[in-house]
Amino acid sequence: MLGHPDATQPPKAEGGEPLVCYGERRHRVEGRTPITAGVVIAPDTEGRPTHYVADKAWFDETFPVELGRPVPGSSGSTTTSPTATTSTDPTATANGGPPADPRDQLATLRRELPARVELVESGYQQAVDSAHTLMTDFEEAHRLRVQLGEDALPAEQRIEWMEKVTKARAAAQASVTTLEQVEALILQV
Repeated sequence: MLGHPDATQPPKAEGGEPLVCYGERRHRVEGRTPITAGVVIAPDTEGRPTHYVADKAWFDETFPVELGRPVPGSSGSTTTSPTATTSTDPTATANGGPPADPRDQLATLRRELPARVELVESGYQQAVDSAHTLMTDFEEAHRLRVQLGEDALPAEQRIEWMEKVTKARAAAQASVTTLEQVEALILQV
């Protein structure tokens, strides 16, 4: 790990969960990189802290702040269009610098993709676990309601929850299509 002026102390995990470097989740504990100054806790896709750490400089380069800024003229979009730029120079990148060498871009992507795959895998596992917990909670609530002879919740509340779950399911189904496309692309990289 490299020193970095914004990460002068090793990060500490919330709840005592051990921290692990991106890409080393399946390594034996004694084979993992030590957690030192220069690394930061990486957030999940919602911005919440995970138990993964990454080199601060690598993380800032891989996930620049610009990715989270709205595109000018968009109504609150949180991603930047790869074609959005204020420069009139057709050879300039979104950050205004010269375009990267394609070989360097490919090498960088090949180096970063394992961590990105692991991040997606972890996020999906968390979503699956959350959905299972939600199902068991509803099963228990149904069992207790029947056992106690209580009335069902108001229709408005049930409809609201159904709409949210239906929306989540639709997003999950759409992401399956995206993951299928990623699987096809993996075979081509």
